[in-house]
Amino acid sequence: MITVGGSYRPLAPQAFAETAPQFFSSYFVPRVGVQLATSFVTYGAMYQIQPWIHAVVDKIAMYMARIGVNVYDTSSGRGDVLDRTSPYARLMADPCYTVPPFNFYHWLVSTVEIYGEAFLIKSRDDNDRITSFIPMHPSNTQIHRSQTGDLCYRFMGRPNELIDEKEVVPFRRYNPHNTMRGLSRIEPLRLTLMNEDNARRASNAFFDNMGRPSMVLSTPRKLGKDGRERLQAAFDAQVGGADNAGNLLVLEDEVTATRMQLDASEMQYIDARRLNREEVCAVFDVAPPALRILDKATDANLESQFRDVYKDTIDPRAEMIASTFDYHVGSEFYGQRELRFNVAQQLRGDIEKLAPAAVQLINAGAAKPAEVRPWFDFDDAGPVANRLYANRALQPLGGPFLVYNEQGQLSPPGMSAPAAIEPGAAPTRNLAPPPNTGSLPQRLPTVTEKAAKYMRDIGGAIGGGKSWQEAAQRLLDTYPGDIDDIQTACLHILERNR
Repeated sequence: MITVGGSYRPLAPQAFAETAPQFFSSYFVPRVGVQLATSFVTYGAMYQIQPWIHAVVDKIAMYMARIGVNVYDTSSGRGDVLDRTSPYARLMADPCYTVPPFNFYHWLVSTVEIYGEAFLIKSRDDNDRITSFIPMHPSNTQIHRSQTGDLCYRFMGRPNELIDEKEVVPFRRYNPHNTMRGLSRIEPLRLTLMNEDNARRASNAFFDNMGRPSMVLSTPRKLGKDGRERLQAAFDAQVGGADNAGNLLVLEDEVTATRMQLDASEMQYIDARRLNREEVCAVFDVAPPALRILDKATDANLESQFRDVYKDTIDPRAEMIASTFDYHVGSEFYGQRELRFNVAQQLRGDIEKLAPAAVQLINAGAAKPAEVRPWFDFDDAGPVANRLYANRALQPLGGPFLVYNEQGQLSPPGMSAPAAIEPGAAPTRNLAPPPNTGSLPQRLPTVTEKAAKYMRDIGGAIGGGKSWQEAAQRLLDTYPGDIDDIQTACLHILERNR
């Protein structure tokens, strides 16, 4: 851009993503509230006075703060390894020296939900390492952007001090107009909150003015002032006030009591109030049952809706906050490390469903016992639990029968076969192996149903580290009368491994 004086002023690179590019250096000030019917109300005041805004923000912030964070080392080549000792991990475990970790994350999430943005100042030690964060409220923060796109921040409590962008961690929600300030979730609820405010003020005015009576006493007689006062006093004495609720009402002759019912417009007013709360839940992406709004909830879908809160509501927010920390903070620490909120812990379900899942993962060799023990708050079981275990009886379809030794390596083929037993000979409980596998009969006996079962039993025992002789001897000890079927099973297993 060339000015009237002939000087050249570049366009900041961030301006290409904005609807109103800033050609000159300028400040981006916060938007702090919404205009209602009769007054301007700040976002913070909305959180204080609007019950559904307060409820949904507090629910999200509580969920986020309670799940905690972990740092994982992704550079080991052995998958993601939980990191508890690195400077980055220790920093995120205790990120602020002025408040506990729970309160810090609760403030951070609540501020982003209410204002659409939040800012943290990096606190460093003498070696220029980040040791803590100082929360900086967005309503008192201005952002200055130079012509080249360099940013600096100014906190209105210290208006003469500029903070370099490298010393600030910014959290911003999407804003369709610029990339410098986040958009509050309360903005789309402007009309909804205006209607809610009008409804509440109308309700207060109704009770203050009492323009609509709840009961009408009528009579064809002309009572006069004294008669009306006497009838009013008699009515109040019998059923007036909370202490007389439900009492029997006795009226004088020709006096009729008529109760005033809600008309159609007043019933619509109640429906509108319900719609307001549902719109708040929709904008904040929170299922109504999470706020104990159980109008449309059933026993069948209640649990799934609570789990959806973590998958659809909490998980995207957690990813946004974690990626911001990794980009602005984790990049200053050595090594490839990622911050993650423990959302998966909340999605695992109750112990009745968690225990069978843990057993399946361990038996399938997909997880180590040491990896699933923290699910149940069990302590460390030592090195033996930090290994993968699996059932070695599992065999690939269409291939040879595989046998593994104690070191988990394939054993060489050529297992010895059981000795042949002459027909009619007395049963023996010992199967002596022949010198080599060449002594197997040329024609193997037919596999019966029992022999097939014993083949599976022997194969499972071999997969568990037993020899075929040990497995066969155990079957003979248990089923001495089935020696022919056991021998058939052994011959066919040995034939597979020739």
